[in-house]
Amino acid sequence: MILGAGRRPSLLLVLMASPMELVKQLGSGDVDTIVAACQELSAMKAEPASLAKLLSHKEPRVKAAAARALCGMDGAEASAPVLTQMVTDADTYVRIAASECLNSMGVKAASQVATLGKSLTNSNPGVVAAAAHALTTMGPSAADYVQPLEAALSLEAEDISTHMLTAAGVMPKTPAVLRKPACAAAAALGVLGSTSSVAKLMELLSSKDWEIRAAAVMALSQMQVGSDSSRFESQLTDLLKDPAPDVSAAACKVLGQMAQNGNPSSSTAAAVAELLSDPSPQVKASAAESLSCMGDEAEAFLEPICKLFNDKSWKVRVAAVRAVAGCGELGQMYASEVCRLTTNNDARTKLAAVKALEQMGERGACFDEEVEMLMSDNDPEVAIAAKKAIQTFFDLKAAAIENQTKMAIAETPATANHASPSPPEPSAPSSGSSTAALLFPGQGSQYVKMMSDVKDMPAVKDMLSTAQKILGYDLLKLCLEGPEDQLEQTKFCQPAMYVGGLAGLELLRKENPEAAEKPRAVAGLSLGEYTALTVAGVFDLETGLRLVKLRGEAMQEAAEAYPQKMISLAGLKKEVVEGLCAECRSGDEVCQIANILFPNGFSCAGSKAAMEKLLEKANKTDGCLQAKELKTSGAFHTKCMMPAREKLLAALKEVEPKMKPPTCDVYVNLTGSKIPAGTPVPKIVEMLADQLTNCVEWMPCMQEMIKDGIVDFYECGPMKQLKAMMKRIDMTAWKTTQNIHV
Repeated sequence: MILGAGRRPSLLLVLMASPMELVKQLGSGDVDTIVAACQELSAMKAEPASLAKLLSHKEPRVKAAAARALCGMDGAEASAPVLTQMVTDADTYVRIAASECLNSMGVKAASQVATLGKSLTNSNPGVVAAAAHALTTMGPSAADYVQPLEAALSLEAEDISTHMLTAAGVMPKTPAVLRKPACAAAAALGVLGSTSSVAKLMELLSSKDWEIRAAAVMALSQMQVGSDSSRFESQLTDLLKDPAPDVSAAACKVLGQMAQNGNPSSSTAAAVAELLSDPSPQVKASAAESLSCMGDEAEAFLEPICKLFNDKSWKVRVAAVRAVAGCGELGQMYASEVCRLTTNNDARTKLAAVKALEQMGERGACFDEEVEMLMSDNDPEVAIAAKKAIQTFFDLKAAAIENQTKMAIAETPATANHASPSPPEPSAPSSGSSTAALLFPGQGSQYVKMMSDVKDMPAVKDMLSTAQKILGYDLLKLCLEGPEDQLEQTKFCQPAMYVGGLAGLELLRKENPEAAEKPRAVAGLSLGEYTALTVAGVFDLETGLRLVKLRGEAMQEAAEAYPQKMISLAGLKKEVVEGLCAECRSGDEVCQIANILFPNGFSCAGSKAAMEKLLEKANKTDGCLQAKELKTSGAFHTKCMMPAREKLLAALKEVEPKMKPPTCDVYVNLTGSKIPAGTPVPKIVEMLADQLTNCVEWMPCMQEMIKDGIVDFYECGPMKQLKAMMKRIDMTAWKTTQNIHV
C-alpha cells in the first residue's frame, strides 16, 4: 500500500513509535494505522508473534500487510500453515503477500509443500502462480511436484485482477511470477534444477507472450543444462534478437553460462557481441556479462566492450569492466582504460574498476598509485577493495623482488657482467643450439606506465639516456605519464616499443641468462623486427633507434598524405578476405591484407573509401566474427607506405656499412620464413624496406619456428599480444611461451 503524501497525525506517531507502542497500534480499529505499524515492525524485524495474529484479520489489507511484514523475520515459519491457506485466498493482494512470505522462508516452510502442491491444480491462475512461487525456494522436498509444475507451464492465462489493483494504485505492477502460472512454474523448475524439464522449457521459447519467453530463458539460465546444451544454442541465439529486452538479456545470460560449461562457438560470441550496441542498458549489460564467460572467443570484441566504459548506465559500465578483466592477457592491455574509471563519480563503477585492476595482476599493479588514493574513499566498499588491491600489488612486487634476488645470487661473475653492458646496449647473442626463440611485439602493445618496473635497471637506464639524446625528448616520461594519445602516435610509439623490447631482454637476462644470450632464433612483429635484428647483432642500439625514429616519422607522414584506414577481421578464410578486398578496390584505391596474425585473423589496410566498403561487406559475410576499425593512423604494410619506403631505404643504405650479418636465425615478416645466421647485410636492407609495403606474415613465421623444432618462446616487451596470438596458432607452443613484461 502506497500512502499518500499527506499523513494524518496518528500515522506520524506510528512512524516514531517503539516496538511496544507499535504492538498497541496493531489493535487499533484504524486500517491505515495498523498497516503503517506493520510496515514499521517489518523494518525493525520485530514482534513476529503479534504480526501473526493479524493473519486472521477480517480486513484483507491488514492480512496482507502482516504477511509482508513477516517476510524474512526469524520465527515467521510458525505462521507457515496459516500463510499456506492464504495462498488460496479470494483476495489477490492477500494471496500475493502470503506467497512472497512463504517464498522468503525457503526450506523453513517445507512442511507446507504438500498443501501448496495441491494448489497447483486450482482453477484460479492467480492461486496456481502464488503456489508455484511459494514452492520455488522450498528445496528438495518440492521436487516431488515437478510434474504438476510442468503441467502449469501450459497455462498461459494470468490473474487479471492484479492489473485492476495496479490501476487503482493499491499496488505496483506485479511481477509475472505472481500473475502467470507458466512464469511461476518456470521459475520454480529453474531453481529446483529439474534438468528433465529442459525440453518443456525450451518449448516455451516460442511462446507469443514475451514474459513467458523471458521466464523460460531465466529458468534455463539457473540450470546446469548438461553437456547436450549445444543443441539448444541456435534457438537461444535466435532469441538474442527478441524485441523484448528481458528476453534477449536472459538469452545472453544462459548462453554465457553454457559457455562456462563447454566451448562456446565463435558465431555465438559474435551474435552476443552485436548486442553491445543495443539501445537497452539491460541488454548491453547482459551481453557484456555473457562475453566475460566466453574466454578466448570474447577477446575479439574487447574494443566494443571498452566503449561501454562511457555508458550512462552504471550497470553497463560495471559489466563491461568485469568482461575486460575476464579476458585474460589481452584484457590486461586495457588496464589503463579501466584505471580511468577509478575517478568515476559512481561508487559501484569505481569498485568494479578497482577489483578489475587487482585481477589484472602485474599489469594492474602499474596503477597502484591511483588505487592507493581510493583507500580513503568516502564509500567504505571502495576503500576496502582498494586496500585489498594494494596488498595484492605489494605481494606481487615482493615476489618479483625475491625472485630477482635469487637469480642474482645464482648468477656467475661472467653472467653478471652482461647484466649491465657497456656500451649501453644489449649484447649480441651467440649462435646457439638451444630450442629457445625471442619474440618482440610491435605497435599496439604500448601503454602508459610501461617500463615502470625496469626503469632503474642499469642497462635500461643507459638505453633511456641514449634514447633521449637521439630522440630529443624524454622517452621514459612519455612512457610513464603519457598522455596516451601521444604515446599512440606512430612517431612516438615506435621508439617506445623498440626500447621497451630491449628492456624486456634485459629483464630476461636476469631471469634466464642462457635464453637471453644464446637464443636459437629471434623474430619481431612489424616494428618489433628492428628490436629482433638489434638483438641478433645486425645493428647497435643507436643505429637501430635512429632507423626506428625515421621509420615512425616517415610512416606517420605517409599516413597523413591522404585518408587511410586499417581494420581487423576475424573468422574468414584468407581467400575470402582477398576476394572481398578485390571487390572493394576501384581505380587506384588500395585495399589489401596487411597482417596475417593467426588462423583466420587478419588486419587489412588501404584507402579510406575502400576500407569502409570492406568493413560493410565483411560484416555481412557469413562466418565473420569481427570486423572493426583499428586506431592506427595509416595503412601500414601496403602500397600506401611507398613514400615512407623510399625514405627508409635511403637511411638503411646510409648505415649499411655499420650493419653486420645476424648471429642467429631471424624469422622475417616479409616471407614468413627464416634468414639464417650470417645472411648478407644487403639482403636485410632490401627486406626491411619491402616490409613497409608488404603483408606481415606473422603466423607463418611462428609456424615455421615450431616446424623447425623451436620449443621455448620468450615475448620480451610490453603486454602479451604475441602470446595471445600464439594461443590461436598453436596451443602446445602457447603453453611454452613466456611473457617478459615491462
